[in-house]
Amino acid sequence: MEMTKRGVACVLLLLAVACAIIGPGQAQVSCSAVDSAMGPCAQYLTGQATAPSADCCNGVRSLHSAASSTQARRDTCECLRQVAARYSNLRDEAAQALPEQCGVSVSIPISRNTDCSR
Repeated sequence: MEMTKRGVACVLLLLAVACAIIGPGQAQVSCSAVDSAMGPCAQYLTGQATAPSADCCNGVRSLHSAASSTQARRDTCECLRQVAARYSNLRDEAAQALPEQCGVSVSIPISRNTDCSR
């Protein structure tokens, strides 16, 4: 039961990160694009690396510039639910630090309580 709660919390945190890093752009975001963009971040987000890789940060920046509409951000959050479900050991502090570590400025707080539907 405790692992389930932790898994849900990690999924919500990753969704918050996605909502926070997605910014201006015109393209729709597909789940395969989100998966590709965030895949290189797995080692950092799970504590296997102390800093995000260049590929991870490129993915974060790519997501940041990929969506401009509310619907695109919602779609990205939904895709991240699927990506996050693969990782039971996501670190909250790494997810919160990811945008800054990659030089991406976000305008909303990164928190498990971020409402990605807004």
